[in-house]
Amino acid sequence: MKNQKALIQKGINYDVGTNFSPGSRTREWRKDLMEQEIRVIRNQLHCNSIQIYGTDIDRLIECATTALENGLHVWLQPRLVEGNQEETLAHLSEVARTAEQMRKKYQKIDLSLGCELSIFSSGIMPGSNHAERASKLRTMWWLVPWYNKKLNDYLRKACAVVRSSFNGKISYGAALWEQVDWKEFDIIGLNLYKLAFNESKYVKNLRKFHRHNKPIVIFEFGCGSFEGADKKGPESHEIIDWSTPVPKIKGGIIRSERVQADYIKELLTIYKTENIYGAFVYDYIMPNKPFSPNPQYDLDMGSYGIVKVYPEDSEKPYSSGFWEPKEAFYEIAKFYRTN
Repeated sequence: MKNQKALIQKGINYDVGTNFSPGSRTREWRKDLMEQEIRVIRNQLHCNSIQIYGTDIDRLIECATTALENGLHVWLQPRLVEGNQEETLAHLSEVARTAEQMRKKYQKIDLSLGCELSIFSSGIMPGSNHAERASKLRTMWWLVPWYNKKLNDYLRKACAVVRSSFNGKISYGAALWEQVDWKEFDIIGLNLYKLAFNESKYVKNLRKFHRHNKPIVIFEFGCGSFEGADKKGPESHEIIDWSTPVPKIKGGIIRSERVQADYIKELLTIYKTENIYGAFVYDYIMPNKPFSPNPQYDLDMGSYGIVKVYPEDSEKPYSSGFWEPKEAFYEIAKFYRTN
């Protein structure tokens, strides 16, 4: 297979703060830390593109502006977790209008209409929150075609809303179970994690998307930093028990940054070979899952971040601007630099 269109967009995900829990965000907002991290992504990680996602529109725009001014191509992906269709469309419409103003100035900005909306928005699948809806994938799997029909009905509305004010390219971050009608989209967008149940047919499944004759971008792929994380992929965070007063790691987990590094390198190599247009590692940094030398409290094992941070009560807290690259950081930097 020819490689002239392979990995044109070499990227990573960057969260500006997402409302997975009501009234809270996955991270505090510090513009100075964000600016430092964007420079690292461009200059040390050798990315030429970035997917910026999160809930607050001001943060999305501030981060996108910084990325564009540092020469990165930007995919902007607003996330309004638990929003209904009306709320989500209004949120998306506001982002689209602002993104068009940025596109006129900087050119290199495109828009993803969302991420795995069948579980992260309300009204497509039954359940009072995203965890309940995700559980239905196991217990009510025979209804997935019905959920996909409702998802595509929503995405058609979303495309129309965005096209009315935004003239860049549009895509969507589709989950493994989502069968998206890609007719309205410029780019096929996949959250294509490899894990135990699909690893033997991963490449075969990936190749099927070439039938649409559109560029393919992998918007999310990654895993945690522990032995066996490569088999868990997007379920790596489930090793964290959040129900205790101090969150801790469930028993018997052994830290391994090498597992994460090898997993990401393997998939990047596949994407290059299979003529995939863009790839975005999930994720750059997750300050809410800090490292600890005590394995019981080493939440970084369940983080998808390729850099690790230290807790606020340590000598080098994240708020001081300190973080450390993990083994995956160096593998990605080498791959992006040499390809």
